[in-house]
Amino acid sequence: MGYDNAGRGSGSASPVPSLSDGTLSLAAELESVRFATILFADIVGSTRLISALDPEDARDLLDSSIQVMQQAIHEFDGLVVRVQGDGVMAVFGVHPAAEDHALRAALAGRRIVDRMKSGELGILPAPQARVGLHAGPILLRRQDNDFGSIIDVVGHAAHIAGQIEKLAAPGSVAISAATASLIAEPCELRAAGTVPTGIDGAGEAAFELVSIDFASSDRVPVKGSATYPVIGRDAHVEQVRSVVEQAALGGTAGLAIAGEAGMGKSRLLLEASRVAAGLGVTFVAVRGNALTAAVPFGSLGPAVRLLVDLLRPFCPDPAVAAGLTAEQAGCLEGFIGNLGDWLPTLQPGDRNRIATQTILGLVRLGAEHMKLLLLVDDVQYLDKETLSVLAGIRRSASLGMIVAGRPEAKGRMAALCGRPTELPPLAPEAARSLIAIVNRSSPLEEDVIRHILDRADGLPLALQEFTVTAQSDNGTARLPARLDNLLAERLATLDEDATRLCQFCAALGQAFPASRLRKGASLVCRNPAAAIARLMDGRVLEASYGDDVRFTHQLVQEAAYRTMARRRRTAMHLRLLEMLEDGAGETGKASFAELATHAEKAGLPQRALAHLWDACTEALGIAAIDSVLLLYRRARDVAAQLDPQAAAFERARFALLAIDTLQQLSLEQETRPDILAVADGTIDMGPAMRTVARINMALLDWIDGAPEQGAVWLAEAEADLDKRDSLPRRTFVDVVGGYIAFSRAQPEEAIARIERLGARLDDGLRGATFGAVVVIPHVLARAFGAWYLVDLGEVAKARSWIAEALNLSRRFNHKYSRLLAGLAHGYLHYREGRTARALVILREAYADCLRYRFFGFEPACASWLALCLIEQGLLDEAGAILAGSVQRGHYRHVRTAATYYLHEARARLALALGDLGEAAARADEALEHCRACGEAMHELHARVLCVEVAAAQGNTPGRQTLADLAADVGALGIVPLAKRLAALQARA
Repeated sequence: MGYDNAGRGSGSASPVPSLSDGTLSLAAELESVRFATILFADIVGSTRLISALDPEDARDLLDSSIQVMQQAIHEFDGLVVRVQGDGVMAVFGVHPAAEDHALRAALAGRRIVDRMKSGELGILPAPQARVGLHAGPILLRRQDNDFGSIIDVVGHAAHIAGQIEKLAAPGSVAISAATASLIAEPCELRAAGTVPTGIDGAGEAAFELVSIDFASSDRVPVKGSATYPVIGRDAHVEQVRSVVEQAALGGTAGLAIAGEAGMGKSRLLLEASRVAAGLGVTFVAVRGNALTAAVPFGSLGPAVRLLVDLLRPFCPDPAVAAGLTAEQAGCLEGFIGNLGDWLPTLQPGDRNRIATQTILGLVRLGAEHMKLLLLVDDVQYLDKETLSVLAGIRRSASLGMIVAGRPEAKGRMAALCGRPTELPPLAPEAARSLIAIVNRSSPLEEDVIRHILDRADGLPLALQEFTVTAQSDNGTARLPARLDNLLAERLATLDEDATRLCQFCAALGQAFPASRLRKGASLVCRNPAAAIARLMDGRVLEASYGDDVRFTHQLVQEAAYRTMARRRRTAMHLRLLEMLEDGAGETGKASFAELATHAEKAGLPQRALAHLWDACTEALGIAAIDSVLLLYRRARDVAAQLDPQAAAFERARFALLAIDTLQQLSLEQETRPDILAVADGTIDMGPAMRTVARINMALLDWIDGAPEQGAVWLAEAEADLDKRDSLPRRTFVDVVGGYIAFSRAQPEEAIARIERLGARLDDGLRGATFGAVVVIPHVLARAFGAWYLVDLGEVAKARSWIAEALNLSRRFNHKYSRLLAGLAHGYLHYREGRTARALVILREAYADCLRYRFFGFEPACASWLALCLIEQGLLDEAGAILAGSVQRGHYRHVRTAATYYLHEARARLALALGDLGEAAARADEALEHCRACGEAMHELHARVLCVEVAAAQGNTPGRQTLADLAADVGALGIVPLAKRLAALQARA
């Protein structure tokens, strides 16, 4: 009936578990990290006691005390790991695996101190014990010494448990807050202090465990917080409410709810109890418990005692009122007194029959006097006798019944209340709502919320736990204790073969082809088919789409991966790497990035880098620019595991490969230190790569607003090419040289370089690229050159170059090149005054820029489109586009003429809106930008803009000032500026 008997008979101890027992594989346990509860216990004042005894009496005292401790530990299925002097260390939840290991350890601790106090040792005054408990991840290890081998527990949890024990007063049990949170039963706790954990400044709170209440049946314990409203379960709440309302009318109704741990079953039962209170319905809770799962009627004792208390106001003697026989009345007394030896002379079958009749009679009596609702939780742990009684109640009593349990108990629930309704994961919108409610006082950043949503994957308990801890760890820390405990219990029940396969799959990832599962099973299991079936039946794995297999939840995969010790993880990834590199039996070979991951986790960084290089090359070939960025960053992280010289070489190698892609994302400056090391000879990759690095440094400096320094690097690269010429590198030099020359107000040189480049590339080379992601150099040069020519008034040649660029980019279906050609085309129409036509072209270019994440040209795309929109009077759209560009912030990384136009567009928008102060501020910002970035050519644009804004404010400059500015503009031949200045001079 109560936990004191636990079906083993009064005072009897269970057999001592043994690590040599065939039921436990020592090898498997030593290689697994488990979430368990550690118990430390010792005798208070043992030194003083022993000093007063001769050695043999001291031995007898210690042996008797240790025996009491060991017996209590074994009665609740704990393992004694170590006996040392006057104390023991034990672990709960390793063998056997048990979700309620914290409860078992707490009960064992209470039993130790109570038995020591009882005088059982025959010594007066009786020596007292103290006990400390803490739950967390641990690892078992074998220790060899000159006397043999012992098993030890390793992990921070063991250290904390030892510190917790020191806080326990004589004759008491101290328990950590983390451990107490795992116990669903009501506990009486008293503050005992705090233990520093070394993890954060808060430490671990400790409490004295005074008692654990197993006699309560008027509450529904909930994993997680019960204060938050039920979110995303509207249909289920309505089903619950319907059952309670029917019970309030005296009717009979039932509902079964199935769901995985943490899905919110108990929370719905709690909601039912709250609805019942509002409708005047009395509820009684019956809760299954792993400790009493083998005890006949073990879960019904508290419910029977509550019913008797509820009936006394109506009938002082419920046994008489229910018409119980003498034997049934004796049975009822046994339930009320929590006794296990009622009617001891009867056979078990007769006792069960009498108990069933007694409980049914009592429930029928209760239904006559009250509107009753029976709430049954954790059906999977109910014994068959309790299930039989519940079925009888369902058939013969007028009351409501709601039962809840894990998916493995669907059959039991269906027998009681019909087909169960299953709780699915919360929808994303509901999950977001729950996060907002949990963290209402201090809202989280959006990226943290997204991480929580991804990691929790709709599991309500996970959403709550991650959100509560997110302020300190951004939701990236290890699993909170409640979640870790639930998931570890599911995995720990697997046999050795299934455990090994589960860990193999966890190293594979959340989802993978079934062919890999089958091949992996043949590699790591003695009986592959049985191991696969065990994982499927245990709801660890499930069939996914097509021929794929996935973990039932990504947290299950996360927990399974963490159960592996580091050495086993390394070995598992090495085995996976070899299997996937071979690829035999695969429907699709593993990607290079996947191979790199396994190589890195197998401790083979050079092999990982080789696969990452192949992955990068492959990503370049299919224009996957985001993938290139991720692979480049991964390569840097992996390279950090090498010695400094080798690491620097690998970083530089990948930087040179990735820089062209990073330009398109406006992230090219990430590569600067590594490319500089090649350019200045710190890293020797040969003369050809040194030249390429110098050209890249010139490009980086131009993009970063330092064209003068870029010209120095360019001169060094050209000197290299004079000694050792190369068509691709010479082409690259001329492209970058054109950029720098135009920025330095040398338009003739810029055009000349582009002319030379075009003449150098015959028809067969004009469509060539230096990589599929990299722009076609001929298109790049012609597009930029057309932009320059338009400003110089050479419109006919500009049209010809734009036509070449457009034709090439379309012929080769090259998106990035098409973007550049389209930009030049739109700019031509804008400067020619055909803004309606320019809008069509520039809108398409802007959309492509965002769609394909070509952010290196995002400032130019946004600016030129906005300028056209302003000309057309579409100010709201222009404002939205400019605001979006500012928010994205790429203009901060691209410090070139493209950024100048963003400042100009914002100034012209302010002018159009009549905000002259804002226009002046933006015009000054444009001028400052050009001067800071060495943009001599566009400094003239900015100066003219400032004059135009001043004129709008009524501060028209004098004729001499305008004449001097016109002379500077005329010297460089910038036609659009000359026209605008002429208009200003006419007004002056």
